[in-house]
Order: sequence, then C-alpha cells, then structure tokens
Amino acid sequence: MVRSGARRTALAVGVLALLAAGCGVPIAPAGPDPDRPDARGVDGTAGEDVDRLEPIDVRTGELTNALRVLAARVEEARGLLLAGEDAVGVLLGPGGGGEVPGVLPTVTPDRAGAATDDLVTALITLASDVGGERGRLVLELVRDPMLGDLGAWQRDPVGVIDGLRAVADDATASLDPDGLDAALAASPGELTRALGYALVASATDDPDLAAHAAAQGAGRLSVVVIALELAVERLDTDA
Repeated sequence: MVRSGARRTALAVGVLALLAAGCGVPIAPAGPDPDRPDARGVDGTAGEDVDRLEPIDVRTGELTNALRVLAARVEEARGLLLAGEDAVGVLLGPGGGGEVPGVLPTVTPDRAGAATDDLVTALITLASDVGGERGRLVLELVRDPMLGDLGAWQRDPVGVIDGLRAVADDATASLDPDGLDAALAASPGELTRALGYALVASATDDPDLAAHAAAQGAGRLSVVVIALELAVERLDTDA
C-alpha cells in the first residue's frame, strides 16, 4: 500500500521521466506592436484603450479535464481495493458489473471509437485529435505506464481481459501470491496489472490472498494517478 509522502515522492520520481518531453505551445508577444494598425487607437495612435485578446488554449483545457476525470476514477478504484470492495466495476464499467462507463475498454471500438464509451478510449481519441506535442505526451502516458501494450487493448480488449481472468482464476485456485505476482509482472502496463489484481481480490474467499491482491493493485493504481497528475501539471505549465 502507498501510505506515506515518501512513497508518493518515490513514485513521482519514477514516472517523472515519462513526462520529460516538453509540450511546446506558442506564447503571445508581451504587448502590442505600435507599428501594427490593429494595435493603435481609433485616432491612429498607440492607445491604452486597445483591446488585447489573450488566446485561450481550449484543446489543452480539454486534455487536462479528461486527465483529471480519469485520475478521479482511478483513485476511486484504488479506494475500493483498499476498502476491500469490488473495484472491477469501476475499471470495466458495465462490462465488469459497474453502472457507469469504466476506465478500460471492454469492447473493440469502431474506427470512430463509438463502439465504446470508456475513459481511456475517449482520452486516446481526444489526444489523437489534438495532435502535436500535447497529444503525443498524452498518448505516451497511455502506453506507459498505463496500458503497456496499447495495440492489444485496441485490437482485442476482450482477449486481454480474458487473459487476466485466467490468471486470476489460477491464483484463486492455487492461493499462491508469488505465482500471481509473477504472472501479472509479465502483463505490461500498470492499469493492466491492477485489473488483474482487482479480479483476484473480488473473486477469492481467502483473506490473505485478497489482502495481497488489494495492496498490490492499489500500488499500481497509485503510480497511474501520479503519472496523470504530472501530465496535467506539464500541460498547464506549457499552455
């Protein structure tokens, strides 16, 4: 479990390198150019009453809002794991028993991404639409540390989830925490691993295995939350 500020700092250092690339956004000049006609007053002189409109980067705002929404849902799933409650519904939405759209895709999206309404797919679609350094920053975040094998999640999310369910079933039957850790270590992506642990925590009747799975899953979700928060800070700084 992540219980201290020191642990949070260590995690932040671990994911900060993922966000090292800057997102260049043009900055408006500090003041009007007096030689430009549109920078002069109504009498043709450089007047104090000239309106100067500061451009607002709407797309950066859309990206940061999507990142904050996703971070809140991931934190919700983490809290449920730590409380011993079922976090699968938050991660998978209706596909995992939840009542609202989940964090991860559970069906293969069509070309427009309209076949699914999960938060990760919506974020990928938005980042691809925004493009540039800002979009690339977010897409790299989705790849690492969040999903790992982004292509597999996009091509066959059902297959990825079924593979994680098989790992969870084996762990639930064998009551082997070490075997569970080894199996999920081979699954790339912190959200992917966290889902595997959540599936175990929600299925096992063994309290020790459930506690282990909850703690491990919560740790992975903490890494994701920190990475999302750092991405928001980067976008806000460069906007």
